[in-house]
Amino acid sequence: MQKTLYLATFDVGYTHLLHVIYAADEDEAQQKKGDLEREINAPCKNLEHYPHGFRLVRSTIPGTVRLGPGGIQAI
Repeated sequence: MQKTLYLATFDVGYTHLLHVIYAADEDEAQQKKGDLEREINAPCKNLEHYPHGFRLVRSTIPGTVRLGPGGIQAI
C-alpha cells in the first residue's frame, strides 16, 4: 500500500517539533495528528504560522546501521 508523507509541526514553548506522518489518506493523517497532539499535549500548528517556510538541514552521522540477530545495531 502506498502512503503519503505528511508533516506535523508543534510549538511546545521552548522549541518546535517536526513530526513525519505516513498515512494512506487525509483522514488517517488527521487521526495520527490528533494522536500526536494528545501525546505531546500541544496543538499542531498550521503552516500559515511559518510564512517563510522551513529549512531542513541534512546531516550525515558517521557509522553504519545494520539489522542483526538482536535487532538494529549501530556500529
